[in-house]
Amino acid sequence: MEETPPKYCKFCFGTEEDNDMSFVHPCRCRGSIHWVHNQCLHMWFSKANAVQQVMCIQCQTRYQKQLTLKSWRQWTIPRLGIDFFGVLEISTDLWITYRTILGFVGMMNGTKGIFRELILCTMWKCFVASGRRFCFYGNLGLRLASSIFRISIDDYDERREITARLPTDMHWEQISRSSVLNSQ
Repeated sequence: MEETPPKYCKFCFGTEEDNDMSFVHPCRCRGSIHWVHNQCLHMWFSKANAVQQVMCIQCQTRYQKQLTLKSWRQWTIPRLGIDFFGVLEISTDLWITYRTILGFVGMMNGTKGIFRELILCTMWKCFVASGRRFCFYGNLGLRLASSIFRISIDDYDERREITARLPTDMHWEQISRSSVLNSQ
């Protein structure tokens, strides 16, 4: 009979015997960094940068997060953790997006030149529509949502088992999207 190795949290190094906190395996990592306490993972999310809140930095697996509505008595004011530089970045992104939209409309009406608008669109794509900025805004939205929703992380092993049982032409992302659409 094969004995299962004890679970160790990769953040606090606690074991199952140390306390009664629940474990989750949120990504493809194996070995000593396989498991993490749910509470430790949420604490990590509150301190980590935008990209690290979306995916594991070791194995590059995207975390699958589920939102459950809290009782209205548990709603809180969100902690956004935005400093002056963050407010400046958001303001700049909004200004560039606004100018890009106005310029595109003006170009379509014939009042703006195409060369100027191509430069503005390139600037928007490089600075505003980058992967890092999408992660930043996604996490900002998640922090806002966490004030009224309970956020839980799906276990990677359970996702992998479900994926293995799917027909070969279906993928986890399609099922996740369709289940979200069906629940609305």
